[in-house]
Amino acid sequence: MDIEYIGSTLKQHRVNRNMSIRDLSAISNVASSTISQIETGKNSPNLLTLKAICDALDIPVFSLFMQEDQSKIRLVRKQEQEPFIRNISNGNSIKESLIIQGKNEMYAALVVTPPNTNSGEYSHHGGEEFVFILEGNLVFDLEGHNKYSLQEHDTLYYPNYIGHRWENNSEADVKMLMVSTSPYKF
Repeated sequence: MDIEYIGSTLKQHRVNRNMSIRDLSAISNVASSTISQIETGKNSPNLLTLKAICDALDIPVFSLFMQEDQSKIRLVRKQEQEPFIRNISNGNSIKESLIIQGKNEMYAALVVTPPNTNSGEYSHHGGEEFVFILEGNLVFDLEGHNKYSLQEHDTLYYPNYIGHRWENNSEADVKMLMVSTSPYKF
């Protein structure tokens, strides 16, 4: 529990409501000196004190513990995406753009596969993967299972321990969104 974060968050809510420490003390029945120490991170409140202050500020207690959730929010603008090229054996290449940055539990990429190319050998790794075909047609091969002919707006979901590869047998680029729970970057 980050005491300074909790204190500064409580202070922010109090100030936003145009309340003085004395006002908050009167409503919450918590001593002004205690509120001041909590807001400056010098006092770690017990749960009953925290609930009394939160009730007076009309905020849920759990909202004070959501700091980590807020730090996990990522916005990546188009110009901030990290493009890279994967070489393919026949001389063509696949262009990928990572659309999520930082350390995450999921990774996403916009993959553009040129005509008459494939992803190479079967790939195996941890986690799970979700594929959404944005444009074109693609054959997705799950080792030991089936080959799936995916068309525009089709989706495929599979555990990554199953070997997987794809083929673009058409004369047009295929665009797909791939989301993986594995730190393996496609």
